[in-house]
Amino acid sequence: MPVITVNTNVAEKSIPVFFQAALTNMMTKALQKPKEVMFVDLRSGANIMMGGDRNPCVFATVECIGRLNPTSNLAMARDMEDMFIEHLKIRRERIVIRFIPVPALFCSFNGALHDVSIERDEDINSQAIAEQ
Repeated sequence: MPVITVNTNVAEKSIPVFFQAALTNMMTKALQKPKEVMFVDLRSGANIMMGGDRNPCVFATVECIGRLNPTSNLAMARDMEDMFIEHLKIRRERIVIRFIPVPALFCSFNGALHDVSIERDEDINSQAIAEQ
């Protein structure tokens, strides 16, 4: 159940209407998760400063059970940055994206905790091996 949060000081009226849907579609493919469980929380007009000024910027997070690893994170970050540059008119050096892995048993959906078998994703297994 991925949750993508985009905080930006860009005004809502300056963001294309299709932006959230386009980001949803892109992240559905990147994370290989069903669209029905993808959340995109767009917080426009946020009171954000970066480096002491209020020039346009983005602080985004990607929270997901499985699918996150350095290689895929970098590819997703590039795609997200390109989208922010094109549609929000933000320079790449004013974009910060955090990737937060969520253990299955720390996320509930439809009245139950997620099945731990979802953690058999390749990235979760490789993380477990590295921790041994």
